[in-house]
Amino acid sequence: MIRGYQAPHPLEPAFPGRLQWGPAFAAGLAAGAILLLVPRGTPWASLSSFSPVIMGRAIPATAGIPLFLAWVIHLAVSVLYGLLISRVVVNLRQPRAIFAGALTGLLLYVLNLLVVSLCLPDLRQNEVPVVFTHLVFGLIAASAYRGLIRRRRY
Repeated sequence: MIRGYQAPHPLEPAFPGRLQWGPAFAAGLAAGAILLLVPRGTPWASLSSFSPVIMGRAIPATAGIPLFLAWVIHLAVSVLYGLLISRVVVNLRQPRAIFAGALTGLLLYVLNLLVVSLCLPDLRQNEVPVVFTHLVFGLIAASAYRGLIRRRRY
């Protein structure tokens, strides 16, 4: 037995209960960048990183959106989603934060579906990959935010 052993204590956030804007922005951007490389949340999807995709929705060529603009829109939506997910998980510890991030991603999918149905009905296609993308985004963003927040040093 080791004398004086103390179990490690997880470091608490530096500003408990307050959203840290930098880590929230970075979490959304990181999750968005990952989903640019893996557009539908899985490497086995039929789309590549050079397909115009915004949050899992393939943009048809007839829409006339260049690839770079689709990337910019995707990252802007990712940052917005990342801020929302970070706000939800700000008071939660890592395991619950990841679960809450996944649920928030699913809620954001419902919001996304509503907006797409009302404004751009041509983009509604097979929704299963889009749901999966939002779920994976929520998992990544919540994990990234909880990992990036500043913590108190004792």
